[in-house]
Amino acid sequence: MTMQWPNGKRVAVCLSWDVDGESAQYVRYPERARNQLSELHQRLYGPQVGIWKVLDLLKRYALPGTFYIPSYTAKLHPDMVEAILQDEHAVGLHGHLHHSLDQLTKAQEEEVLLKSQEIFRELTGSVPRIFRSPSWELNRWSPELLVQHGVVSDSSLMDDEAPYALKTPKGPLIEIPIQWLLDDAEHWNHHRANRDKAIADPDAVFRLWSTEFDGYYATGGCFVLTLHPFISGRWAYMNVLERLVKYILGFPDVWWTTLDEVTGFALDRLRQNELPIRQSPAPEPLDF
Repeated sequence: MTMQWPNGKRVAVCLSWDVDGESAQYVRYPERARNQLSELHQRLYGPQVGIWKVLDLLKRYALPGTFYIPSYTAKLHPDMVEAILQDEHAVGLHGHLHHSLDQLTKAQEEEVLLKSQEIFRELTGSVPRIFRSPSWELNRWSPELLVQHGVVSDSSLMDDEAPYALKTPKGPLIEIPIQWLLDDAEHWNHHRANRDKAIADPDAVFRLWSTEFDGYYATGGCFVLTLHPFISGRWAYMNVLERLVKYILGFPDVWWTTLDEVTGFALDRLRQNELPIRQSPAPEPLDF
């Protein structure tokens, strides 16, 4: 798990945001999207209000961020994409309408990937090379499909605390692991469909995140926090994030970085045969 990070840094820290906007509602709850405005407007808070708080926070502390954006959301809010790039943050692919990939055939998934790449090419003149699956769901063929179409890293799996190379028939895919514990939606995403879910106490979430960081710092991992502007863009939750930033700033030898930079570092390590290479579990139980 321990990595030898650049310039003697002890731990890598990536603050990442999935800027979903309204996109997910059109595929998750199409009937509600046609007839109910409440959840669409709640999620619109992200690209309309929350993202600007996020960018301001990063600017105040001179920190880099990584933004995974569905191409539908990018197309609707090009000013947001422009602002993110102007501040020199990293941008990654995150589907088109935030389809959960396990609901798509291979042909449909490929179509969505190509569409999202083309939209970013039109908007920005380039195609992001990093990817995070909507809902963190991958099909068995997804890693191969990503490599086939020029994506070099994914951040959707949970089997480690540091990057590694995942084998595919088309070549290796850098995997930068994430975790539900480090996702704001698991603590604070409250909406019409889950009204019985309690909103977690912000102080409790700070304790969880800071304690988890302590472990990553001790073992030299890659601490990836996954946030959503429509959730953590709220004042109470922004306060937790700022407290966490200040907490981590109290530690020496922290590499504040982006998932794009971690990808480049991992690729260099792979070329030097210094990165673990793994393969996904077998499709059927092994016969022991």
